[in-house]
Amino acid sequence: MGKLILAVEERDRLVQLLNEQQKKYISESLIRGRRTVFANEMAKQKGFHIPEDTDAAQIELLLNDWIYTGYVDAGMVSPDLRCECGRPLRYQHRVEHKETGEVKHFGIEHLKEHLAIDSSVVSAIKKGFEAIDYELDELLIKLNGGWNQDPELVVTDRLPDDVAAHLRLGLPLLERQVNRLRQIRTASQPSRPKPAIEQSPAAAKVTIFDEPLDLFAWQEQVEQAEEQKESPAWELQYGLQAPTRRYLQSGMKSARVICELLITEHGASDLRFLTGKPRLYLSVCSFIESLDGVQPEYVGQEDRCYIFQKPLDN
Repeated sequence: MGKLILAVEERDRLVQLLNEQQKKYISESLIRGRRTVFANEMAKQKGFHIPEDTDAAQIELLLNDWIYTGYVDAGMVSPDLRCECGRPLRYQHRVEHKETGEVKHFGIEHLKEHLAIDSSVVSAIKKGFEAIDYELDELLIKLNGGWNQDPELVVTDRLPDDVAAHLRLGLPLLERQVNRLRQIRTASQPSRPKPAIEQSPAAAKVTIFDEPLDLFAWQEQVEQAEEQKESPAWELQYGLQAPTRRYLQSGMKSARVICELLITEHGASDLRFLTGKPRLYLSVCSFIESLDGVQPEYVGQEDRCYIFQKPLDN
């Protein structure tokens, strides 16, 4: 992560040059980004392994304590915005306790004191918030400098939602968005023929997902001995099928979040690939995609999310 580029005054000046739709979108993106960072770090503290780009609402299903609900920017330090300690603030962050409903307001420097969370978690949250501010600076500098998008890069069957929103509003793409588009373009290009490699029966099963690459083959080789102890490679244990259905019916979309809940609440195997992804993940995806009326909404290397064309049968 780089350091912030703009002084606060310059950032404020450039923000004022945006139109109202652009301001609204950026404000909502900042809140959504901070909410995701906060939820992700709180989940990590509890031992969950969740991809960083998982939707905050899905991550928050794993939490039973503090969730981030937003912030207020007064434009300058104001006596109308105060920390729990009474200090006047410009930026006031707001969190709510899921179980008690208690609401707290604070400046970022007093996060640890008022929420009583581990200092390493506080440090990670602050760094995540700084990374979001850095991206705001990147966007404003590109916009002010007359940045132009490579037209060939956005020629794809389906643009990611955030990229489409930037283009619709006339906002520059962030470097991470450009890199993602390059990856999409590379993946869509015909690959060169590769020498035939004999696959183990377990590895061959991955073709049920119709993905261009076997992303898990190298991890499976490391853990092949344990894998062979488990019953049919990608079949979800019967006792975990009903809980998976209930999670889906309650609004959970993320396969990774469902895996973590099956592990913590239903005693599913906690064996993982070296990346931290549960080995249970493929079984969960296979079972979900076998259900009538369920379709993938998002398919990534680290997670899959699902939508429902019709109610699930009980």
